[in-house]
Amino acid sequence: MQKFHAIACVIGWAFFYVFSFLAVSSLNDAAWMPATYALLAFGGFLTGMLCWVRIVGLRRDAVRPVALRAPRRVQFTREIA
Repeated sequence: MQKFHAIACVIGWAFFYVFSFLAVSSLNDAAWMPATYALLAFGGFLTGMLCWVRIVGLRRDAVRPVALRAPRRVQFTREIA
């Protein structure tokens, strides 16, 4: 499942970059084109971020930190001769 999230993350970020560039650089007279590109870029941003958060969450679940205990203190006894 982690590989699926990684692929979806890359595709989502690619959508974000491509459509945000198209939204900024479009020179069409139609007003709906930049708005459509902006919505698709936002969808790519959401997909990329959610998959990235999922990947980080899966990685953190796989490596659980071990609770560190304080070492036991050695008590020295003095021998009386």
